[in-house]
Amino acid sequence: MAGSVFGGAPGLGKSLLDSGTDSPSDPLNLILKSFVPHISIYGSPDVDELVGEKGFRGGLWELLRPFGERIQGKVTIRDSNGAARSWEDFAVRFTRFGEGVEEPSPTEKSADAVVQVERVVERHLRYAEDSYMGLEEEAEATSPYYALYLRRLLSGIPLASHESFAHPVACVIAISSRCEAPIEALRRLYAETTQGDKKLPVWVDGEYLRYYVLVHDEEKSDITKSMALFDQMKRHFGLHCHLLRIRSSEAAETDDDSIPLPRSDWMTPAEELADIERSDRQEDFEDPTRHIFGSDATAIRTFVREMVTQSVIPTMERNVSLWNDQVASRRRGLSGRFMSLSKRFTFGGSSRSSITPGSGSTNYDALGFYRPETPEAIMRRLADFAFMLRDWKLAMSTYDLLRTDFQNDKAWRYHAAANEMAALALLIMPQNMSSKTRIETINQMLEQAFYSYHTRCSSLYGAIRCTILALELLRLRGGSGIDEAVRWGIRVLEARLMGPVGDALLRERMAICYASKSGAGSQAWGSRRRKSAMWSVLSAEAWIVQAKYVQGQRCLKDARKMYALLPGECGVQKFGVASDFLAHLNDQLKEGLRVEYAPREDESDEEEEEPELLVDEESETLDARKARRTSLIAPGAGGGGAALETAPLTPMKPGLEEEKGPDGFG
Repeated sequence: MAGSVFGGAPGLGKSLLDSGTDSPSDPLNLILKSFVPHISIYGSPDVDELVGEKGFRGGLWELLRPFGERIQGKVTIRDSNGAARSWEDFAVRFTRFGEGVEEPSPTEKSADAVVQVERVVERHLRYAEDSYMGLEEEAEATSPYYALYLRRLLSGIPLASHESFAHPVACVIAISSRCEAPIEALRRLYAETTQGDKKLPVWVDGEYLRYYVLVHDEEKSDITKSMALFDQMKRHFGLHCHLLRIRSSEAAETDDDSIPLPRSDWMTPAEELADIERSDRQEDFEDPTRHIFGSDATAIRTFVREMVTQSVIPTMERNVSLWNDQVASRRRGLSGRFMSLSKRFTFGGSSRSSITPGSGSTNYDALGFYRPETPEAIMRRLADFAFMLRDWKLAMSTYDLLRTDFQNDKAWRYHAAANEMAALALLIMPQNMSSKTRIETINQMLEQAFYSYHTRCSSLYGAIRCTILALELLRLRGGSGIDEAVRWGIRVLEARLMGPVGDALLRERMAICYASKSGAGSQAWGSRRRKSAMWSVLSAEAWIVQAKYVQGQRCLKDARKMYALLPGECGVQKFGVASDFLAHLNDQLKEGLRVEYAPREDESDEEEEEPELLVDEESETLDARKARRTSLIAPGAGGGGAALETAPLTPMKPGLEEEKGPDGFG
């Protein structure tokens, strides 16, 4: 058992949720916050006008967006067996209606999304290199830019046919108290979401919840008329309605009732790039922090919580129960297995290779998707709903059924996504199967997902997301799962899926994986300290090639610490090639830091201090001297990188840093 993937790890047989941390940048928390219910926002022009007067040019969506990232209070969810569990970190994602659609046919959007993530992280790295302040960083904390890379990768989940995570589970249809014909406007907005040019693609299930909102202007509208209109709305459209009372004037920082509105942690890479470019064009620094009135914030939190707990989650639970009873349970039975077998072989015993998309023996459309009324599409929504509601057992069993169906139909993008999510659910949930069987099953799923994404579908985004998330969950499982995590990281590096920034960050992460493997006894037998140091050196090399000398110096410092933990004189001094390689890296680092941090004019009177190196050139060993520059973290960031993640990429003025939680992996 000790040599198995989960052997010797704490919490054997338990769910990862039982041993996870509360850090918002913990990889498990990032996964939970990325695969969440998506709620589309579709408002009338008068709503956008009212919200625009408050300073939100993006309309109601921009105002509501930050409040969905953590629902106030506990949210109780019932699983498929009727057992209830409360969660304090539940979230939803507000989106603009109809945005982010990805066509079923292979396109370049997948590669573009990864390139945008690389560009975002590279811009933050460049800014940090220019404005580095040399403050201390926690010894166990990896670069905050890996957290940024993973968050931006997961924030760009497209509205695609092969998975329904980004499909709307609800749509907020909003009008304001300024609307002259409110009921007619609501009917028109509803019609536009079901037909016409703005209708979602045919592979999106149109039977999602409609939630009707009346936005009341507290300063310019009569509350009596709004209350009467709200009662009329409930008579026409049912109980899924809400009266949102907010002020139309813009809040200033100096107002007594004003509070800062945090920026969204889940901006897409394209959005952040646009913000960065806009900031670069501005000659004077402009504080991006928005302010709203405290009464508005309270009203919005109440609205979001009421909608999620009383409408969205109960609707999802009913759909899960209905689809599980009417579709999935039949598929799990003997007749369902026989029907699946009959799809593979005709009565005459011919091979399933004769099945082609669009033929009468399959529901897979020749255009590359399943229509929403087909059993395969319904079961995929069932599995995704169960995953978002954290019913891992139901999600895993449903994904497992779909893997075979999609393979038989040669729906390779669907096949890859089902294998990916089945592996993630199996890694998160507790399981009674043996460790050996479990890791073999997980590796088979990941292998099929990676091959289908990368080779069959040329989906760069899917291949990277699949392997990176599996790497993180395997690392959290501990034991020899750490070795498996690094093996999948090497697969990504060998396939050259990531750009230079992602490549260097992944090498850093693999060093962290090996550093987290504890050994036995006083000599730490079974630990991977030497391998951790090796990957730190390789990541330093990758950073130095990109002229990111601060990052390279930090990685070499981590390597020194790992070598210092080895028993006796077991560093690299007895390995000539390794010593020469480290000396060469330090020469490059020394030259780069000397050029990059040349004294400015106002510091010309001070004696120039040469950057201290991590390898003594005479002994060619990693010594224990303290590095002069060891951190990219600004004061008060707590060892994380959220302040850097959301900061404008222009020289900061004192006191303008936004205080946020930690965003670096520990």
